[in-house]
Amino acid sequence: MAVTLTPKFSGAQIKSRITELAAQISADYAGKVTEENPLLVLCTLRGAVFFAADLIREITVPCEMDFIKLHSYEGTRPVGSPIFDLGEQIKVSGRHVLIVEDIVDTGQTMDTVTRNFADKGASGIEICTLLDKPSRRIEELKNSFRVKYIGFEVENLFIVGWGLDYKDRYRLLPDIMIYHEDAETNGGDHA
Repeated sequence: MAVTLTPKFSGAQIKSRITELAAQISADYAGKVTEENPLLVLCTLRGAVFFAADLIREITVPCEMDFIKLHSYEGTRPVGSPIFDLGEQIKVSGRHVLIVEDIVDTGQTMDTVTRNFADKGASGIEICTLLDKPSRRIEELKNSFRVKYIGFEVENLFIVGWGLDYKDRYRLLPDIMIYHEDAETNGGDHA
């Protein structure tokens, strides 16, 4: 199987955009969060770890980080509705919550997460994603949540690097790359 990786976003572009996003988030939450009730940043494992770590270091308002993990994909193919592996029981009542995701495409994962934490009484829930792929959004989920903070919008491509993977490979690439392989790849499914 032949694999080709072509550049999409450089590490420098990503870092610059993270700085911009952190400034926007900090401005939006100034006066809303305190040391006693900081912004709760929920990082989706495993893909968003790199993005979330860089982002949270740049946010200037009080915040704390926790982790959630859901699964819905096997390789490049969806296997069903997202299921929590970790974090479903995080206490969010009365908290401002920022969900940090590596990529939002079909919307199933973000729909599941936002509904779960809204039902648990979060003061507000926003989504920050490194990559947004709105062309893949499932029609009935288009209005169930909104992505407020977007690093980059991408077309329907399969992307790896900076935390995004293909079968646990390519996560550690310092840039975001387009993954191409023979006809076995279905053209761009992510969670």
